[in-house]
Amino acid sequence: MNRTAISSLVLAAVCVTVAANAAAPRPPSSNFGKPLPAPQNEVVMTSVYIPMPDGTRMAADIYRPARNGVALPGRFPVIYHATAARRRFADTDDRSGTGKFSLQMINLANHGYIYLQVERRGIAASFGVRRGYHDRKEAGDSQYLINWAATQDWSDGKVGGYGCSNTGDAAMHFLTLPNPALKAVFAGCFNWDKYSGGYRGGVLANWGTGPQGSFEQDMKSTPVDGDENKALLALAAREHDANTNLLDLWSGMPFRDSVSPLTKSAFWEEGSIGTYVAQVRKSNIPVYIQGGWDDDFRGQGFLALENLSQPSKLIVGPWGHCESEGFSMTAEALRFFNYWLKGTKNGIMDEPRIHYTTANAPAGTEWRTADRLPLVAATKTRVYLGAPSGIAPNDHRLGTARPAAKVAAALLKVDYAPLPCPQGNRVLGPTCPQDAKGQTFTSAALVRDTEVTGFPVADLWVSSTATDGPLFAYLEDIAPGGAITMVSEGRLKASLRTLGKAPYKLPDGMLWPTFLQKDAKPLVPGVPVRLQFDLMPVSYIFKAGHRYRLTLTGADPREKLRAVLDPAPTWTIHRDAAHASHLVMPFVGGSQ
Repeated sequence: MNRTAISSLVLAAVCVTVAANAAAPRPPSSNFGKPLPAPQNEVVMTSVYIPMPDGTRMAADIYRPARNGVALPGRFPVIYHATAARRRFADTDDRSGTGKFSLQMINLANHGYIYLQVERRGIAASFGVRRGYHDRKEAGDSQYLINWAATQDWSDGKVGGYGCSNTGDAAMHFLTLPNPALKAVFAGCFNWDKYSGGYRGGVLANWGTGPQGSFEQDMKSTPVDGDENKALLALAAREHDANTNLLDLWSGMPFRDSVSPLTKSAFWEEGSIGTYVAQVRKSNIPVYIQGGWDDDFRGQGFLALENLSQPSKLIVGPWGHCESEGFSMTAEALRFFNYWLKGTKNGIMDEPRIHYTTANAPAGTEWRTADRLPLVAATKTRVYLGAPSGIAPNDHRLGTARPAAKVAAALLKVDYAPLPCPQGNRVLGPTCPQDAKGQTFTSAALVRDTEVTGFPVADLWVSSTATDGPLFAYLEDIAPGGAITMVSEGRLKASLRTLGKAPYKLPDGMLWPTFLQKDAKPLVPGVPVRLQFDLMPVSYIFKAGHRYRLTLTGADPREKLRAVLDPAPTWTIHRDAAHASHLVMPFVGGSQ
């Protein structure tokens, strides 16, 4: 087999524009937030097929510590990553290296670890058929591969799991099947509740469903060593023709309990980590969760942490999906794995359980800590949707005074042409302000800095001319000059408004719409109903002189397969004493 020598894998900086936060400064205490240490060794890489018990061959890259281009003798702990994309990219038109989500952690091979990266079944150079993301077949594959890694002559028998985004889900699924070799998992930006990831608020997500890969795309994948003519790659790619079409899978399951005709299962349940909460807890395997305040999945990290009984940690910084601009997540993972796989007494588990940033905090205090949820004591304060403000034709007051007995309702005609974002729509990130396309409710200027930390909750009385449709809510920061910063958002399809009891613990402020087919209730045109839904969690300081705003729309730039009605429906936002629509804000230290 060919062996590629790599003197040092250099972490490529990912430059991102963060909507609501600045890059994180390094905290002053402990080794938290410090840069990745200098490499201890070189790295060599070999690429092989690993046969599974059913005969399916999985393409794998094995990165090993080396010196002078030769793998070091001895046994090392292994970091296992089950990728849902190519291990590497052979063409110059695509992303370089190993991809944004996995490039950073390969640097662990520079620090005395084996890094094993395997393309999952039905993906790239691996053989087999992908039934759907994170099914029990994939979990079983990883259970086998973890054991395989632990028994190789270059392994010391200890394996750590890593993943972020799709592979973060996969890494958490490692915990759902027993394996004594698995010692720790570092997982980022995943879904504990898979339905809420794919259908947040009952609205189909704009990610994760394709386009469906083609034979030509798979042939751009890097073949394993010894298959330079790509004969085996071509055979693998042909097997992928039978992969489940993910858009067909997801769009055919609009309810949490939908049974897919493609998989013959209730696939949201099968693919949700939360379904296996008992097994996850029983594993007692330590977990470190990575999140970001600009990631659509940030609430899922809090949900997961609330349900873990094993040693666990959470970091939430001012970045987007699987990003960590200004912070070496590799260094943090190295500390975590060194503790649990090498027995290094580096103090990481003596530090606070949670590290998080608060946007607009005074310089040097952006990083905060907590040992449990909620992050900080907050006063849940109702701010009511009020009368027209006179600032703009579509703007209204937002304040703590309860509405009068009779207040005219606000009318929101759905505009199916939401404002495009100048920088494009960030996948799994916030959209740009949609104030001109909706009805806005704006507070008075704040007399002092005001912190909001937790889950804001929209509690709205609405009616519509249609029998169903989504309502989108955006929490914004309005600067004195009128500049708008998106802080948080939430959404709910009106027919799926029934609340229920979750099958596991929820973080304070998170609600549980059942999203069950039997609980779906179409609207009766003109009849008010109550919509209650949480917005994504925040830790944000609105500065003195700024105002906070709730914007409501009937469409969002990131919708997929939007149902367009003709004529476009009109929402009525009720705000009288009997229908006191409001936003619950988790203020820290009081609202004013």
